[in-house]
Amino acid sequence: MYTDFEQTPLAGQAVRRLRQMRDDNPVRNRFLERMDAGTLTMDHVRQLVGVTHKCHPAEITAFATLIARDPHPLAVEFFDGMLGLIHRARPKLRKVMAALDLDEERLHRWPADPAAYQVAGTWGWLGFLGTQADAALALYWDMVRYFPDSDEMLARLSKTGLDVPEEFVVYYGGGQSDELERQALAVAEHGLRRGQSADDAVFAARLMEESIGEYWAAAAADPYEPRP
Repeated sequence: MYTDFEQTPLAGQAVRRLRQMRDDNPVRNRFLERMDAGTLTMDHVRQLVGVTHKCHPAEITAFATLIARDPHPLAVEFFDGMLGLIHRARPKLRKVMAALDLDEERLHRWPADPAAYQVAGTWGWLGFLGTQADAALALYWDMVRYFPDSDEMLARLSKTGLDVPEEFVVYYGGGQSDELERQALAVAEHGLRRGQSADDAVFAARLMEESIGEYWAAAAADPYEPRP
């Protein structure tokens, strides 16, 4: 986790507010809780892949829209780099899908739990309505909160006794990057110095953290039954 705020004091203040929110009202990770309870099954592993599958198109659309809406060179360079990262991740996810006997047709509307679409929906909102500071701080906090939990999930897998394919481990492991987090802070700082609202940026980042909580909850949920 990158926490050197010397060059990004305004973004650093926002991050400190987010930390306090996290300490006061922590967001649960129900997937890890299910692992600890010994009730995780391969169906939940497949659901995690299905929920992840919902995120990529929304992230790509959001980053491209943010570039088009506010094409400042610093933000363009950062969000363009994130577009490339997501594009490179998609073939890796397809390998995970194949290893778990999943395909695009199966995942088109599965899982149907509305929580599975929470991260995608938050990125859609940020792409169309968020500021540079909103999106960059949300992405920083996304990386700070998501990747450690993903690594922790992999660390606990051996205790579950599940036969998880290597492709799954490769995809979900080792995503944290100090450099990407530094860039996200720099873009957020630039937006805040341009007069964009720190309160709005903190709100967006906290919303992203809670959306990630829903991401894990959807993966850990029992089979979803739509309302009649």
